[in-house]
Amino acid sequence: MEAFDSLKPQDSVSVTIWGPEDSRLYQSTNTGYSSIEEAVRIAIANAGLIVSPEDCVYEVRNDETLVSHKYRFNADGKLVLIV
Repeated sequence: MEAFDSLKPQDSVSVTIWGPEDSRLYQSTNTGYSSIEEAVRIAIANAGLIVSPEDCVYEVRNDETLVSHKYRFNADGKLVLIV
């Protein structure tokens, strides 16, 4: 079974950034990512957030497989899966 974090550059990936109070702050769809963290960090850079990235939830969906998961940054700045 292939881990979701191992994206292929040709995969279409959607990233939605959810802010405080479940407000949708940004959404993008792109290709060329090799990891979830890369997709999230590029979305953050493009979003021009006015809130701290640690206060947001990141929903990442592989549009090829229709698999999606939500992530947050922990206190150490590491992107972690929300379970």
